[in-house]
Amino acid sequence: MAKKKAEDIKLTLTDEEREGLDNEGIKRVLTSKAILKVAKEYKFSDEEKEEFEYLFTNEKHKFFIAKLIEDKISVNENDVTKLYTENKANFDAQNIPFSEAREIIQRDLLNQQLVTLEAEELNRLVEEMEDKVEITKEEVLFSKGNSEVLKTLIVGKIIAKKMEESNFEENNKDDLEIIKDNVYINYYLDLEVRKNVKVTQEEIAEIYENEKAKLGNVTPNSAYQQIANALVNNRAIEERNKLINKISEEYKIEEIAKEYTEAK
Repeated sequence: MAKKKAEDIKLTLTDEEREGLDNEGIKRVLTSKAILKVAKEYKFSDEEKEEFEYLFTNEKHKFFIAKLIEDKISVNENDVTKLYTENKANFDAQNIPFSEAREIIQRDLLNQQLVTLEAEELNRLVEEMEDKVEITKEEVLFSKGNSEVLKTLIVGKIIAKKMEESNFEENNKDDLEIIKDNVYINYYLDLEVRKNVKVTQEEIAEIYENEKAKLGNVTPNSAYQQIANALVNNRAIEERNKLINKISEEYKIEEIAKEYTEAK
């Protein structure tokens, strides 16, 4: 059977998915659906499958920890007011009103709490673990000697055991399916970006020669690395946006979103 072209596939939204969305919101949801469809049609190599599973597993573990600490997270309004008062001059200088400043402070305090609580929860899980954690040869090879990847794999085994004991995956199937779809979308886009983003030594050298008078005491090696990183990051963003726009056009997202908006 011939594979349908993107332009022949009509993406749809349920009433629940449309609820409360304006045209831009509808476009975002439709675009995610289109990218997910493309991502799931892409045939991963064995190495890519392994990397995808690693990323998805990490996201499952993060979600598990987030659920463990969700009832412990809170922001004291007195702390918000105190920080606003202490930093009022800075907010005023940037013309940031109290309502916006309050949101910024709340977000910062929540993020700080989150980091602390996550670390405490992981430490508790490690304290409760058995005396040893085994890691396979395949996992060591997958890590390619990266100590952070190895650490993530080891901690992940501890979390996975706790998840299994509480039947966590079975009890959170819908949320985990959403997480898996998000990993699919981001991993597919990252794969395509990696294939197309290239930076040559000549480009880096040319920028270095043009900018070295402004670099002060930065060593050539450090400057080259900074230039390379900046070029890769900028091109990765451009390439990702180009790919998203291409998929959006192929699936006629603008037209479908307009239909949904006018039908309200």
